[in-house]
Amino acid sequence: MAVSYLLWCLSLVGLCGLQRFYNRKPLSGTLWLFTFGICGLGQLIDLFLIPDLVQQANQPLLLAEAVAAATAASVPSLERQLLSLARRSGPQGFTLNDALLELQLAAGEDSGAVRSEIERLLHAHLLDVGNDERGRVVYTEP
Repeated sequence: MAVSYLLWCLSLVGLCGLQRFYNRKPLSGTLWLFTFGICGLGQLIDLFLIPDLVQQANQPLLLAEAVAAATAASVPSLERQLLSLARRSGPQGFTLNDALLELQLAAGEDSGAVRSEIERLLHAHLLDVGNDERGRVVYTEP
C-alpha cells in the first residue's frame, strides 16, 4: 500500500497513473499518464481508491498462497507415506523407484529428500533394507 501511495505522489511532478500500473491496471494507467490523471481529478479520486486497488491487485496472489497452503496441508508427511508404502508392499518390500512413483511430494521435495528420509527411518529401525531375488535394494517394514 505504501508503494502505491509513493507512486501516487509522483503525480505532483507530472507522472500520473504509475500507481495504476503498479496495481495491475495498465489501461487506466495509460489513460492517466497521457491525460495527467484526467486533469488531476482521477488522481485525486485515486487517493481514496488506492486501498481497494491494492486489495484487487493482491487477490490472485493471496488465492495462490491459500491454494498452496491447502495443498501442503493435505499431503501427509514423507515419513508417514514411506511407512504406509512399506506396510502395503509386505515382505517383498519397495524400491526407491517405487517410492518415487507412489509418494506425493510437497513443493521443494525431490528424490534427495526421499533418500534422506529413508536413511533416517533405517537408522531409527522403522525400516529394514535388503535385496530381492533380482538383486535390487528393497526396503521393508521390520
